[in-house]
Amino acid sequence: MNRIVRWTSEGLEYEADPRQAEKVIQELGLESCKGVATLAVRHAIEEIRKDEPIEHSEMTNFRATAARCNYLSADRPECQFASKEACRFMSAPTKMSAESWKRIGRYLTKYPRLAYHYPFQDGIDGVDVYVDTDHAGRLRTRKSTSGGCVMVGSHLLKSWSSTQPVITLSSGEAELYGVVRGAAVGLGSLSLLTDLGIVLVLRLWTDSTASQGMCARQGLGKVRHLDVQELWVQQRIRNGVFALYKIAGEWDPGDLFTKGSLTVHRIQQLLSILGCAYRTGRALSAPTLRKTSSNKFSTKIRWEEYGDNAFDEEHDEEEVSDIFQRAGLPHAQRAQFSAEPKKEPYPEIKELEDVMVKEGEKLGKHNKGRGGLPQRLVKFHTKRRAK
Repeated sequence: MNRIVRWTSEGLEYEADPRQAEKVIQELGLESCKGVATLAVRHAIEEIRKDEPIEHSEMTNFRATAARCNYLSADRPECQFASKEACRFMSAPTKMSAESWKRIGRYLTKYPRLAYHYPFQDGIDGVDVYVDTDHAGRLRTRKSTSGGCVMVGSHLLKSWSSTQPVITLSSGEAELYGVVRGAAVGLGSLSLLTDLGIVLVLRLWTDSTASQGMCARQGLGKVRHLDVQELWVQQRIRNGVFALYKIAGEWDPGDLFTKGSLTVHRIQQLLSILGCAYRTGRALSAPTLRKTSSNKFSTKIRWEEYGDNAFDEEHDEEEVSDIFQRAGLPHAQRAQFSAEPKKEPYPEIKELEDVMVKEGEKLGKHNKGRGGLPQRLVKFHTKRRAK
């Protein structure tokens, strides 16, 4: 995956392929722009109502940039919330969502590198899962966002930011859905570590007192909007499978995955809790970004760019080779391919005749399918009776 892993005297360092951020900046045309230190800007409801769809010709580039940012966010935890929010416009992109991609590109211009630091550590007894939610944070749909991370000591193993499928009626209900998601991810991580021979305990951390009370009770209580399938957390906590703890909101790293309009100081504080830090420059072992596919040919084209009359004219071999090369087909390098050599046919082996099968076929024809004994057995039984 072209990710960079370095061994140091203190532990391991890990960072994403720098070409992904460089490609996002290049696709958005932000090579010489001024960078920003935050990833998102909270818009007012009036601005959202005036939002308009983008041109149909720009939708393909929008989706390509969205897919690349979504891939990059797996290695950039601070970009997960902003990428998730912009990816929700994949089916119908708007001007405001296109501006959000430019905001992410300008952020990557200022902070192109983020390194994970995994120091050597001993005495780890459990897996800690930090969860948080943003109740009704999406002004368009009024849905909430669940976010969290899985950590073993100071090592970040997994993080997520996802929109809840239902509209929650209270912040406590939204926080409960976040706890359920974190418990499911934590149990999966615990099972994976158990398969590797590492036995640890699971601890969940939330900054919501309401969700902690819902998980401690039995049944729905006075909450009428909850789904029954979310209440399995109560039984697991009561049986001691894992424990749920309260953490102060300022020390909860889950805020990084549920809120986009965080300050620069807040983002750096949460990244330091996760063991991540910005880096300047470019890694020496990282592959370079290729601007064009070749010096001779221009960038790749699509077959849709050719009209119906473009192939009616006669072209020489060099022009046809140029078209094939730019369209990405292997015909231009046909000299590298060779036909498969002719092979000798396998010799046919005549199968041996089965005497019993032939006698059975003859007997069936003679007796018209009513069965009987073969002739050699009939003669044997006749002689025996005569004696």
